[in-house]
Amino acid sequence: MNNLIIKAKIIGLVLAVVMLSISPQQAQAGELQRLAESLCEYAKTDNRASMRKKLKGASTRLKAIYSGLICGSSGTLMRVAVVNDAMSAAKFIASKAGKKGLEIVEKDGKTVLQFTEGLVASGDATKQPFIDLIKAKL
Repeated sequence: MNNLIIKAKIIGLVLAVVMLSISPQQAQAGELQRLAESLCEYAKTDNRASMRKKLKGASTRLKAIYSGLICGSSGTLMRVAVVNDAMSAAKFIASKAGKKGLEIVEKDGKTVLQFTEGLVASGDATKQPFIDLIKAKL
């Protein structure tokens, strides 16, 4: 009987250690998910100040997370800014994402520059300033 109690305590201790080691990782993943959702929303609403504040609060650099930051079916953060005519957010993203970030080929096989050039070619001349901004950063 004592042997069974000792085994139960050991199993309980092992489970507690495992749960403690998983929880911080899950919490971090949840925080990153909320950060990504917030950044995507701020890009849509052209809220550069909130983007900066959110990244600073998370002690994260946009360059470090940009390649893995996808805003649902919209694509990268810069694409969200372009589609929503969010020039202030686009300037911030372009300055912080880095050249490699802006050269990412997305699911449709295009970079953000090619995507934006396609919008202009299809008749949306309002996107030309975004092309100029992206080219200046490449």
